[in-house]
Amino acid sequence: MTHVTDAMGHGLSRRAALCGLAGGLALAGFEAARMPQAVAASIHATVIASSPRYLCNAVAATRDGTLFLGAPRWDLMADTPSVFRVASDGALQPFPGGSWNTWKPGADAASAFVMVNGLHIFSDDTLWVVDQGIDPTRGASVPGGQKLVQLDPRDGRVLQVLRWGDDILPPGSAMNDLRIAGDLMFVTDSGLGGIIIHNMRSGETVRRLSEYKLLRATPDKPLRGRDGHILRDSTGKRPLVHSDMLEITADRKWFYFSTPSGPLRRIPTDILLDASLTDDQRAGRIEKVIDLPTIMGTAIDTLGNLYYADAEHGRIVVLTPEKKQLTLFEDPRLVDGDALFITADRHMLVPVAQTERLPSNNAGVNALKLPFISLGFALPDTLDGHRLGGVVSSL
Repeated sequence: MTHVTDAMGHGLSRRAALCGLAGGLALAGFEAARMPQAVAASIHATVIASSPRYLCNAVAATRDGTLFLGAPRWDLMADTPSVFRVASDGALQPFPGGSWNTWKPGADAASAFVMVNGLHIFSDDTLWVVDQGIDPTRGASVPGGQKLVQLDPRDGRVLQVLRWGDDILPPGSAMNDLRIAGDLMFVTDSGLGGIIIHNMRSGETVRRLSEYKLLRATPDKPLRGRDGHILRDSTGKRPLVHSDMLEITADRKWFYFSTPSGPLRRIPTDILLDASLTDDQRAGRIEKVIDLPTIMGTAIDTLGNLYYADAEHGRIVVLTPEKKQLTLFEDPRLVDGDALFITADRHMLVPVAQTERLPSNNAGVNALKLPFISLGFALPDTLDGHRLGGVVSSL
């Protein structure tokens, strides 16, 4: 999830923490709460990464279990390195190093991370980083700041940097998250509302449904935290985050999207791609799937199950293709679980961002509790008799 306001220890052995990524985290002993008409799973989650200083809202892992964390430049995090690689002893290493991790207001943003909001690893095992380029002291993107960066996770080599002009990223845009399906990259814009589609083979990029109502959040449904409080700053101003989460089914027939306040919607992918249609025609094909509580992140599996992190109740819920909602995991540590990530060996990784405890979301009061952790657990094969799949990650 994008955190939007206007201006916007102790080491853990990675070998111990990530034992589940190679061999399966133990499933035992934790009794999760139940949703109506659904039996919750009994899952134990392990702390897979711990950050003693910097908030992390994104996590991803390579096939060999190397972890990467995204650390945005939010409240109290002005000096964040933005991206970390987790070493074998649990230490957090700024990645890829050099100018990329040392940006300061007024500095050149061309080869530096400014406001990292997301990162992801797909089937080619390279790391993609979403940089919104927003200088928190100005509340606006800086020249050259908003970009997508592809990195080699082994040596930090920059493989490519994608930037677009005002036709794709108009003033006020804020790239949020991305997914890749074949040659196509899909990116949500949570600043204005919109979907960016980039053909990685031809280089063509288009913007769809820009500022359309169904892609924009509304003030009448505020974001809420786990204790029910409404997210707002010291002046009472509430964050308003537009199209944020996105998922594409394994068969690529459906494109799902949502704002953090919901509802979850979808559109046939071929309609989204059809260049002969107008955006009005595309909007007419958008379907509402379900209403949602405040959510911070999503994932989807190969069987069409969509997972969402329910911030109001501290749990992860599975939405089946039949629209049955099943509680997968609930934990008192899960305060604003953010961008969900399914690994190649079917583990769910969850960064615990504590977004609601930031001063800008807690009426000016800093309620953050250190350290910032990320959790991981093995996905069960079934949940309440319903089969769960694996990662959707194809290039």
